[in-house]
Amino acid sequence: MKSVRLISVSLALLALSVTGWAGLINVGSTITYGGTNAPDTYTATSTFSSTPVLVDGGAVTIWQTQTPTSGGGEWDVFYMMTTDGGPLAGDVNADWNIVISYTLTQAVYFDAGVVQFLVSGTPVDPLSDIGGICCASATNPILPGEAFYNSGFSAPLPAGLESDWQEIFIDPYSFASSGGIDTATANELFFALHFTPQVATPEPASLLLLAAGLGGLAISRRRKRA
Repeated sequence: MKSVRLISVSLALLALSVTGWAGLINVGSTITYGGTNAPDTYTATSTFSSTPVLVDGGAVTIWQTQTPTSGGGEWDVFYMMTTDGGPLAGDVNADWNIVISYTLTQAVYFDAGVVQFLVSGTPVDPLSDIGGICCASATNPILPGEAFYNSGFSAPLPAGLESDWQEIFIDPYSFASSGGIDTATANELFFALHFTPQVATPEPASLLLLAAGLGGLAISRRRKRA
């Protein structure tokens, strides 16, 4: 009976694995969002949530979403927009950058990123590469519309706090115009990071096959004892 009980617990845990999904960045965990000249310079601590919050003295709204992908991976998307409809940069002739700090629940590979500039909800179109912000594309896997999409790399990140992880830096912000962005009107920025676990998570189909195998093992053990 001990082996049968053990298998039953294992099958229950596998069922939870198939139906549930745990984020690589936990929803509700602490994040720190910082801006330089965006449109002011500030640091704000919040939680990872789809509920919008105000930062920079109410000048900027931020929120986040999360979408699972195959192999236990996920897209983590960060959104910011100015509340008065004004430009993202307070001074287009100064350096402009966004940084975030977040906590990873396990070691991952950062393997894709998307950066999208918008004007009142409409992605800027068309775009061309801006120096270090490369790969302007009309399609990407997570943010509909024209965006800067880069993939095909595999940067390892350890579990734990990723502090002041630089996302976007434009020096000076007026240089963004070379990529097709009107620095006087762009008032929203969306950026997405894709993470894949360094230890792959089994696909649901594989988990079901493993469950079937464990069930067969339980039957086999019971027959031997009969």
